[in-house]
Amino acid sequence: MVTRKTFAYILGFLLLLALGRGEALPPVGPDSAKTTPPSQDIQPPGQPAVQQDAPGAPPPNVAGPPATSSSDKPPVEPPDDPCLPPLYKDWREFGADARPESVRASFAHVRVVIDRSTFELVVQGIGRDDSTQELYRTPVALGDLNSPTPAGQFLLNHIYCYPDVVFFDSVSAEKVPNLYRGFFAPMLLCDEAGRCERFRDLGIHGFDASAHPRPEGIVPATYGAVSGGCIRVPDPCKLKSELIRAVGVGPIKKNERGCYHWLNKPVEVVVTGYYPGTEPLTIVSILEAGLHQVQSRLKGIFDVFLP
Repeated sequence: MVTRKTFAYILGFLLLLALGRGEALPPVGPDSAKTTPPSQDIQPPGQPAVQQDAPGAPPPNVAGPPATSSSDKPPVEPPDDPCLPPLYKDWREFGADARPESVRASFAHVRVVIDRSTFELVVQGIGRDDSTQELYRTPVALGDLNSPTPAGQFLLNHIYCYPDVVFFDSVSAEKVPNLYRGFFAPMLLCDEAGRCERFRDLGIHGFDASAHPRPEGIVPATYGAVSGGCIRVPDPCKLKSELIRAVGVGPIKKNERGCYHWLNKPVEVVVTGYYPGTEPLTIVSILEAGLHQVQSRLKGIFDVFLP
């Protein structure tokens, strides 16, 4: 006859046996949460987040492989950039050495102003007292009248290196190297909450028309209303040097478009002015045009009747 004590021993033994054969439950806590592989170019603190590109354009932030520890990731080797001044190993070293920190810190921010009426680009350092210092000025090419460079306020927060930065051809869906001679800096459109996205594939860059897959339909100039909307600069190495000299850059990273650096400070871009001949009519301009027309006709009459 089984006593209560013996029955308790048997029951305890069976429970231990059942627990021993069961599978262990996963731990509960922050380390057990499922993680999403991070982007290769995580947004640095203090800068607006970059969202997905507009449809049809490649994203600036391309998701990388599953997350690994930093020691497992091979270092990104910078390309052999012909724009990099001699004796510097990369643009980060140049940016740290090119302008004393005291001078750089005197700027509250850096602004690029693009005037569509004169086809000029000016880099300005804006002081903490709102004073403006001109750092660099250059003529540029803008979009033609069928695809004009839009007026408005934009932002630069990363810059692609040369020569490995590629152009995404929308016709052949291929990556085209060497077109963006010198560098490519995508222009971002941001809202009041600091959320940013690429505006089409608009950017500032150098240009090598011979690298275009259809060069016969391209105007190669770097001045005037000739591009598909981007801002082409005649001396991309000089402009890239001035931007990096003014704000500095972070470590080199890479996505499917090529190697790039985050700027240490975002750069505001203001596109202003009207294309020549497209200025809006005002009462003053209408009166001036009418007066000029009357004067021209009177001059013609006087030339006929007066000796």
